[in-house]
Parts: sequence; structure tokens; C-alpha cells
Amino acid sequence: MPPQDLGRKSLLLLGTTWFGSALGMVVSILIARTLGPEAVGSIGYTIGLVGLLMAALLPGFAQAHLKRLAEGQDPGRCLGTMLTVQLGLDLLLVIGLGLAWAVSGFAPWGPLVQVFLCMLGAQLAAGFADIYLKIFIAREWVVPYALILLAARMARLAATLVVLAWAPRITWVAATFPIEGLLSLAGAAVVLARRHGIGVRRPTRESLRGYWRFARPFLVTTPIALFQDSIDRVAVGRWAGLTAAGYYHVARALWEALSSVMGGPTTLLFTRLSQLYATRSEAGDREARGLFESGLDKLLFLVLPLGLGLWAGAEVAIGLLYGRAFLPAVWPLRLLVLASVVASIVNPYTLVVNALEATHRFIPVNVLRLIVYLAVLGLLVPGPLPGAPGAALARLVLIAFPAWVYMRWTRELAGVGFYRLIPAYVMAFSLGIGVFHGIRAILALVPEPWAVFPAALGGLAAYFICLGWVHPRTGANLRYALSLLSPRAFQDFLRAGLRGA
Repeated sequence: MPPQDLGRKSLLLLGTTWFGSALGMVVSILIARTLGPEAVGSIGYTIGLVGLLMAALLPGFAQAHLKRLAEGQDPGRCLGTMLTVQLGLDLLLVIGLGLAWAVSGFAPWGPLVQVFLCMLGAQLAAGFADIYLKIFIAREWVVPYALILLAARMARLAATLVVLAWAPRITWVAATFPIEGLLSLAGAAVVLARRHGIGVRRPTRESLRGYWRFARPFLVTTPIALFQDSIDRVAVGRWAGLTAAGYYHVARALWEALSSVMGGPTTLLFTRLSQLYATRSEAGDREARGLFESGLDKLLFLVLPLGLGLWAGAEVAIGLLYGRAFLPAVWPLRLLVLASVVASIVNPYTLVVNALEATHRFIPVNVLRLIVYLAVLGLLVPGPLPGAPGAALARLVLIAFPAWVYMRWTRELAGVGFYRLIPAYVMAFSLGIGVFHGIRAILALVPEPWAVFPAALGGLAAYFICLGWVHPRTGANLRYALSLLSPRAFQDFLRAGLRGA
């Protein structure tokens, strides 16, 4: 496989994710400008509640699905196994919700409940679609994968535009959210069946046991992770009100657009590491270490300047996209940018642990992280940093704690230690932020937002000058990035993907 294939595939996944995030942001902007902060807060609040419920579906099985596919197991059997697991879990969830409604006597058809049910349907549809889409990722068929996702997202955007034009109500807008998952599911199933002859095969006891062996530690760690991912939205909405939840939802939407940069490269890195660690050998471990360091370096090279740009342009981005009514989301967004920078350093180490099937090590650590996170949320959100700023700072603490443990594990298990060039990236990023705010202070009398642009350019220039001074491969990384953007080479790559290469 050509050495740049992984880079181009990651780039295409990144472009797909960004375009999808942009469409999602457009939907969020349209809702915000048409229906106001409270409607955005209602969606954010119900998404948080649905996230808490989805923790009961134990998506550690989804990781097992990708792992077994990456190892080369029969995709039809994997489909049957994962569909069986997912159907069983969804059935338990529906029964549980029905019993809860019956026992509580809660009025089942208020507007907020309708929004909640639509968000739940969207999550369930996306879960089934992901079962099929993971085959494309494991086989690295990224071109059809991208086309399926983009078509489904465009359809959802079109439906949202129609609703906002003809019936601008929050319940009707929420009803458009499941469209993306349903269309992705249908498209992926059709392409796999017609183009690759892959259909559902009956699961076996061994296939179910194989999924269970890998997923078992996730039965604890994944619900905790999903709970952590959603409880901040709920906490802000409960303790600071729906308007504050709307500010936090906007900050998280822009932060998730930045964080999505890591999605494609880290997923492909996980599949490659799973292949290399499927049969351990000294040569395989050495190749895995080289792959990890190269992948981490390129991830940092991509994420940190984007994070610096979002930090500098936070006011302009929020003001232009959502309106000046949402400017209180600026500093929560900047705190979340720091969380993305830390995640770009920490998350690749967790991939190594998962690829080595040592996920059980996360259980006691994640329980401790949850306790710390809840304590920080309870201290900050209703207290010294009320609402969105407190929740954003709590998420930064969550991601940073305890990162050093993961690096110790990867060194023990596979000889993957602390990457020596991480301090170079952190130094350059910190200098860029300092220069940005320094120039803003000097230009304090210049009307906004005109002072932002020279300050942002100065911060980015300081970042790259510093990185070029302390990082010996900055020039090589720039040349690599430019080679990936070669129009002719990328056109050939897309054609090969469409032919099934």
C-alpha cells in the first residue's frame, strides 16, 4: 500500500467529517436564528438526556465490531453478530422507557418530550447505520463511505430548510434529525450488498463470544464515557437555565467541529494498530511504534494550528454564525479548544491500549475520572464559573486527568512512551495565544472585529516560527501536507476508490 494512502484516506474522512459538521452547524445556525436561544437549549438539553440513555446500550460492542472487522473476520458474520446485539439492547431500552413512563404517569406528549423522542430515534438510527458503515472503515473503502454520509446529511439539511420555511416549530425541526441515520443505513446496506456481495449472516456462538470478550470492559467504561459526554449539557440546563444551555450548545458545536478533525485519522490508526497487534512480534511492534509516532506527529501538526485559529476567531465566528446574542459562548469555546489540544495528545495513547485488548485497565481509572468530573461540575457550574464557562473548564479537567497513566501503560505494553516532540507543539501553541492577546491589547482602540485579523495572523505566524525552530521535521510535514493536496494525485485516489480499489 502506498505510504500516502493512509494520509489521503484520513484527509478524505476529515473532509467528510468537516462537511458533515458544517451542515450540522448550518442546521444549528438556522434553528438559532429562526427560533432563538431557548429552542437551541431545548435541543441541547434533550441531546444530553438521550446521551445518558444511550449509555445503557453499551456501545463497547461497536468497538468490538470495528476490531473484529479490522482483524479480517467475515464481514457478513460480523454484521449478523452486531445486529443481533444491537437489536437486543434497543429492545431493552424501549421496554425500560415504556415501564418508566407507565410507572411515573408522566404526560407523554409535551413539546419537550416530542423533541426528546426525535433525538432518541436519531441516535438509534445512527447506531444501526454505524454497524454497516464500520465495514467501509475497516476495509478502508473511504470514498463510498464519504459519499453515503454526505448524501444523507444533505437530505437532512434539505428537510430542515423545508420545515423552517413552512412550519418553523421546534418539534417539526427535531423530526428531521433521524433522516440522516435512516438514509445512511439504507445506502450502506445497498452498496455492501450490490458492490461487494456482503449481506447479513447468522451469528455463531464463537462470534458472539469474540465480541463479548473485547466489549466486556466497555460495559463499564463506555456508559461512564457517554454519561460524562452528556451530563455537562444537563447540568448547565438544570443549574443555569435553557438560555445558558443554548450558549454551551453553541460552544460545544464549534468545539466538536474542531474535535472531529481527530476522528478519521485516529480511527484509521486504530484499525492499522489492530492489524499489527493481532499477532504480536518484535518486527510488528517496531512497525507499530513507528506508525504511532508518525500518526501522532501529523495529528498534532494538523490540530494545533486549527485550534489556535478557532481560539483567535471565536468572537468573529460566533457573531457571524449565530449572532451577537450568543457572544457569551466565546470563553467557553476557548476553554474547549484547550480541551481539544489536550485530547489530540492523550487520545492516541488510549488507542494503543484498546488495540492491544487491554481495555480492562481503564475501568478503575474511569470510575475515578467520573467522580472527579462530577465534583468539578458541581463546584463550578452553579458556583464561581456559572453555566457554560464552568462546564467547559470541567471538560478540560476531565480530558487531562490522568493522562500520564495511559502513557505509562503503553510504554509497559508496547514500548510506546511519551512522544518527545509534544513539548515543542505545546510551546508553539502557547506562544501563539500570547502573541494574539498581546496584539489585541495593543490594538484596543481599533473597532471590533477588525483588531482580530492582525492579531490572529500574528499569533499563527508566531506559532509556525516557533514550531519551525524547535521541531526538526516541520518542513517535512509541510511538504507531506502539500503532497496530499495535489489535485491530480487526489483525483486518481478518488477514482480508484470509486472503482473499489
